[in-house]
Amino acid sequence: MKSSNNWGLLGMTFREVTLGEISVGNKGSYGIPASAVEYSEDLYTYLRITDINDDGTLNKDGLKSVDDENANKYLLKPNDIVFARTGGSTGRSYFYDGSDGEFVYAGFLIKFSLDPTKVNPKYFKYYTLSDEYKGWVNSFNTGSTRGNINAQTYANMKLNLPDCDQQKLLVDTLSGMDYKIEINNRINKTLEEMAQAIFKSWFVDFEPFQDAEFEDSDLGKIPKGWRVGRADDFFDIAIGKTPPRKEPQWFSVNKDDVKWVSISDMGNCSLYIFNTSEYLTRDGIEKYNVKIVPAGTVLLSFKLTVGRVVITTEEMTTNEAIAHFKSNKNTINGFLYFYLKNFNYDTLGNTSSIASAVNSKVIKAMTMLMPDDNTLNNYHNIINPLMIEIRKSQEENQTLTAIRDALLPRLMSGEIRVPIVEG
Repeated sequence: MKSSNNWGLLGMTFREVTLGEISVGNKGSYGIPASAVEYSEDLYTYLRITDINDDGTLNKDGLKSVDDENANKYLLKPNDIVFARTGGSTGRSYFYDGSDGEFVYAGFLIKFSLDPTKVNPKYFKYYTLSDEYKGWVNSFNTGSTRGNINAQTYANMKLNLPDCDQQKLLVDTLSGMDYKIEINNRINKTLEEMAQAIFKSWFVDFEPFQDAEFEDSDLGKIPKGWRVGRADDFFDIAIGKTPPRKEPQWFSVNKDDVKWVSISDMGNCSLYIFNTSEYLTRDGIEKYNVKIVPAGTVLLSFKLTVGRVVITTEEMTTNEAIAHFKSNKNTINGFLYFYLKNFNYDTLGNTSSIASAVNSKVIKAMTMLMPDDNTLNNYHNIINPLMIEIRKSQEENQTLTAIRDALLPRLMSGEIRVPIVEG
């Protein structure tokens, strides 16, 4: 029964607080209004909304730096949490514990310094992954427009805190899973770096073919018998489609519908893509003739963020900024994935005056190298075991994430709680 700001559930006591009340200084602060520059080890790393994944993890691909005399005033400290305050990413958060290096947070982020004497900081990190928090963020949306949330509104956000022991139980339980997920991610990063090195050795430096006969091509000297041509000479290339957003009935979060890949989704994974933030209904797919791509299709983003590459794990659809590369050769995906990852997209130019982008015609006409079948088969035999291990780790992370997400509301509500020791 609720009484004042305290209420009990199954013998547990909760205390209603605001984010401001459990933060140092009782308020949030906006980041530095500075432009990003190319990454440099001599400058502070710049944390922007685009560097934060939907699940609160850090997307380390494409990190930038900040070159501003006041940058040191905006350095994150352990137990800080930042929130996206505007646009389609409103509500996205990142908890800083110091393990990712030094960061200066950008102007479209709001920082709160959590007070460890008032809350277990990592408990609040997990709170931002809960349905309760997501529901609070969604309450500011109007139709298909994501609402902005300012520092004062974040400070006034209410939550029910269980006692310290219950907070610790939740943190200890879920942190162990997150640690295993992080270990898997590090292993995958190492495996992918190994695969990248093998690709470079074979198809950039041609080290295994030094004794072979070479011939001239549009890409320079290549082993005799290899080919150079347009991408669509070698692959069936299709482009995704987005039904009209003014007809929201075609979009869903129902996992029985077809996963719909966005560029943001592609930034949340490595090599294989399992999850998407939205789905398309079968009716919407049929009405707007949206192409469904099968498992094993290589996807390439070519607008806004050019050059993200993933491989589908099941039937999926994509938006119109993503190209689908398909082939009838079962041994080619490893080569194609790393070829597209290593491609210099600056050579394609820019077909947009307002953003980084090329069009689908340019993608289909991009110049590609194609080795002979024997070389592709030999390369596949070397690279495929690495890709299998990466996929296994990604699948394990899917299982761990599902368990974590199932446990989160039960630990937060007290359904699973610290046992009371009588004595």
